[in-house]
Amino acid sequence: MKYPTIIISFVLIISLLSCTNEVKQSDEKQKVSDENIRISYVYQNDEQTKSVKKRGAVIAKVSTVALGKALQSAIKEGGPEQALTFCNHQAIKITDSLSKAEGAVIKRVAKKNRNPENEMSAVESKVFKQFLMEWLSGKTLEAKLTIDENNHPVYYKPILTTKNCLVCHGKPGKNIPENMADKIAELYPEDKAINFEDGHPRGMWVISFPEIKVNKN
Repeated sequence: MKYPTIIISFVLIISLLSCTNEVKQSDEKQKVSDENIRISYVYQNDEQTKSVKKRGAVIAKVSTVALGKALQSAIKEGGPEQALTFCNHQAIKITDSLSKAEGAVIKRVAKKNRNPENEMSAVESKVFKQFLMEWLSGKTLEAKLTIDENNHPVYYKPILTTKNCLVCHGKPGKNIPENMADKIAELYPEDKAINFEDGHPRGMWVISFPEIKVNKN
């Protein structure tokens, strides 16, 4: 009678070791992937850098205000559920429209995204990870400027969660009412953008300037 128990225990041990090895291999692959990504940050403070940072800050603010006004209008029209529908159908259209107006490529991206179209690239993910590390260490988050592979500047600004965001991005059952949770599940079956708290970094603006070439010193 002891043999089946011994066999089952042996199988469980082998399974656990196999799972552990898979996790380790996955972590190692992630580390290798991160190490292979090279990001060229701009640290100098010349006139071109100041100009690009200022323009990036203005575009991020204009984009935030434009989306905020449209969102408030949707809430007045049909409540928070209408705001979710608005985000699903119109938010990316607004940023695309602003991109054309500003002569830049404007994106909102998130690691824990709601809309799959807002998913971070590998480079964006690494920049965001740096923002997270700075936030966890208590540093004030400052916008970052990088140079892409074509020597074009890319401006990154973190998006922090506010109390107003929690009705859609907070904790289900606590901040997110049941009707909102149901609507989110309907519109975004693979949603990951929940369980944030006030002040948490939720994503970032990524603003690229394809018409500008950075002077490398």
